[in-house]
Amino acid sequence: MVQDEGSSSSVTSSPLHNFSNMPLHPAAAPTPPWLLRELRSDERGLCLIHLLLNCAAAAAAGRLDAANAALEHIASLAAPDGDAMQRVAAAFAEALARRALRAWPGLCRALLLPRAAPTAAELAATRRHFLDLCPFLRLAGAAANQSILEAMESEKIVHVIDLGGADATQWLELLHLLAARPEGPPHFRLTAVHEHRDVLTQTAMVLMKEAERLDVPFQFNPVVSRLDALDVESLRVKTGEALAITSSLQLHCLLASDDDSAANGKDSNSKDRRSPESGLSPSTSRADAFLSALWGLSPKVMVVTEQEASHNAAALTERSSRHPP
Repeated sequence: MVQDEGSSSSVTSSPLHNFSNMPLHPAAAPTPPWLLRELRSDERGLCLIHLLLNCAAAAAAGRLDAANAALEHIASLAAPDGDAMQRVAAAFAEALARRALRAWPGLCRALLLPRAAPTAAELAATRRHFLDLCPFLRLAGAAANQSILEAMESEKIVHVIDLGGADATQWLELLHLLAARPEGPPHFRLTAVHEHRDVLTQTAMVLMKEAERLDVPFQFNPVVSRLDALDVESLRVKTGEALAITSSLQLHCLLASDDDSAANGKDSNSKDRRSPESGLSPSTSRADAFLSALWGLSPKVMVVTEQEASHNAAALTERSSRHPP
């Protein structure tokens, strides 16, 4: 608002303008309550984006005091039960705080002690709820099944390798599709990779029961392993079978790993970790080697579902997701 009184004028700044000009340093005072009350939802969202970007840049540069100051302001605006932007900001703030704590390994390990592993039933229920709320993975599973069905037309022995192995929903649908083939169902072998044996056991029970009901010859091969430690030989690919490989939100785990930085005693952004010959980080080379090993199995089709994100970018602030899965 501009007010003219003779030759003098004054400008009243908006709450958003005042907030964006507040200093982000350790001595900065907490956000005034009156300012929080005057911010509209869209203004608060813009402030949170501004603060999150500043916090990420500070954390990546090792300026932990500045990162801490930004997190204090974020805590005044974000809320895990607020509107969409507040909930997203609260999740990002927790992740950035964990990132900053890595500068003090002892403190980090003490505060972030491993929680009790969820049971197979809890994992299955969590995934079902996620699929109900977010249709992207269900759609991706349907597209993968259709690709497998088309690639395996007239094949007598079909072997599918699932690099996630956490849920039976997609494979129940594929069982029905294979059972309905005009030429009759093939012998279907599913190899599922997961780090929890209980999850694989529950998945196997559900699938074997349905395969028996549909009269589809079925064999389940569980492989208990983390993806980054998987021995390709354990997948037990046999001569004469038609092979398909699927991966849903799994391969990105090979591109970013805390173990890389811990092993080198440096931050994961360090340029010293990049090969002078290839310019690739060890995690990128590891992903390439893993994909080459899968290629050596000669699959007829491989279906990958991933977010388009630069997980192995050199700078933390560049590791952003650009599109949904």
